[in-house]
Amino acid sequence: MKSRSLLVVLFCTLILNSLLFPRSRDIIQIPNIPGYLTLKCDLHTHTVFSDGDVWPTARVDEAWAEGLDAISITDHIEYQVHKEDLPKNHNRPYEIAKDRAKSLDIILIKGAEITRHMPPGHFNALFVDDIDKLDVKKWQDAIKAAIDQGAFVFWNHPGWRQPNTIPIWYDEHTEIYENGWMHGIEIVNESEYYPLAFQWALDKNLTMLGNTDIHSLVSLEYPVQTGGHRPMTLVFAKERTAKSIHEALKAGRTAVWQDNTIMGKNEYLEPLFNSAITIENNNLILKGKNRDALYIQNNSDIAFQLTAKNNSNDIEFTETITLEPHKITPIVIRAKSDDTKGEKDITLAYFVENLKTAPKTPLTTSFHLSIQFK
Repeated sequence: MKSRSLLVVLFCTLILNSLLFPRSRDIIQIPNIPGYLTLKCDLHTHTVFSDGDVWPTARVDEAWAEGLDAISITDHIEYQVHKEDLPKNHNRPYEIAKDRAKSLDIILIKGAEITRHMPPGHFNALFVDDIDKLDVKKWQDAIKAAIDQGAFVFWNHPGWRQPNTIPIWYDEHTEIYENGWMHGIEIVNESEYYPLAFQWALDKNLTMLGNTDIHSLVSLEYPVQTGGHRPMTLVFAKERTAKSIHEALKAGRTAVWQDNTIMGKNEYLEPLFNSAITIENNNLILKGKNRDALYIQNNSDIAFQLTAKNNSNDIEFTETITLEPHKITPIVIRAKSDDTKGEKDITLAYFVENLKTAPKTPLTTSFHLSIQFK
């Protein structure tokens, strides 16, 4: 009888643990860059406290299981679908989720979504102390209340309810921007990508963000169980803390990861690419027209798509290549002529097509070789 009771207790404990905690955690392999940690963040999510379908702790569990470092629950202030079932308490989602986040070492950033008609549209306010103070009639007063608390404020889904989802910069946005109240802009929201917002971020020195704006379960919207991932903001922070994320966002040290593309400033994408790869050999010997190869190891989860930028008078080489994640890939090289002799330093320049430093501009990289022609 005691043995049966013990088994029941153990079984119930296992069931309870499976309900309370996710089973395993994916490891996202995107390298740090010199001087900074690369933190994986989703800074726009929703729960049942506005129009989402999940409890706040579920957002933390999802983030842990998918390998993220930080999230923000940004429930709508002005739009609460479940108000007949839940009391109006804008600070409550954070309070519910913070202990779970602490236990799973997920950085939980207190935030909210200021939800108004376009213009000006929706804005997220992160790192606020009291969300209730943002629940005011005029949108100007709501944003100012966030700014007064030291918040980082960004424009959400700027193509929302615009023709063909193309963002429009209204006078209201000029007012917000010139007041110093707009610190960032989403260039990716859910599956939507806004090239124009990307260009605005560059031109106006706005921090780039990419987030899910998730309302349902992440696993229902993105193929996370088959190796896919949600869109996210890569934050280049000095430390793995909320304070460092705040500082990095204010400084504009971010990139946006959507599918197999990363978008951001050249000053961050170049060291990211260089940190992701290892050159296995760059001293080659070519005898006549026999082939040799430059071997490149990709230590990241990104499949880098390379297209040659230049030709060479001395050699032929692989012009289009994909550096597959966690594999070593050869760039095959051979001399154009049997008559080429001696040692030469040669640079192979490539466009990294899926690292975008502007809407139509891929990152440029190069590999330097020393080749002995015999």
